[in-house]
Amino acid sequence: MLMNGVGIVGWLHSLACTIGLIAGALMLMRTKGTAAHRKTGWIYVIAMLVATITTFAIYHFDIRFAPLRVGPNIFGIFHWESVATLGFLLLAVFAAPRQARAPWAYLHPASMLATYYMLVGGLINELFVRLTPLRNFAMSQLHGHGNPAQSPVVGITQMLAMLGFCVLLAWFMTKVALWRRREARTAIAVAAE
Repeated sequence: MLMNGVGIVGWLHSLACTIGLIAGALMLMRTKGTAAHRKTGWIYVIAMLVATITTFAIYHFDIRFAPLRVGPNIFGIFHWESVATLGFLLLAVFAAPRQARAPWAYLHPASMLATYYMLVGGLINELFVRLTPLRNFAMSQLHGHGNPAQSPVVGITQMLAMLGFCVLLAWFMTKVALWRRREARTAIAVAAE
């Protein structure tokens, strides 16, 4: 495992990401709306806040679009992804207590899934950059030149992760729609009594 040059902020970022990955996986598996779901949700939110905020202090490698430049000391795509993740995280927290009304019921799970997708995407990149066997495989596709995270195998892995999250998003949006329909029928039945 290649961890040379990782400072205290990098280790804190990695720890927060690990906690976020575990808490996020638990939230995906657990029954929604329970006390355990809310407690795990807050652990996830705090971990994600630490993970995204520490990203703004990490400048070892990034990609800036205009003009296209790759290397250290750039506020680039990974930092902008952290800005987007913070936005989705704040939207999810704001939407959570408002799920009785239509848009918020859909925005909470969609925003939470978006933050988790960003976290998993970062994990995929880090695995191919830090784990020697995966790094060597990725570099073999680049013929030893470039960043392993830019290899085709990483792109394919990222696309498969995106496909998986699209399936999860469809699943949760369907569950929310069915739950809302059930709630509406219950409200109509109670009003009719």
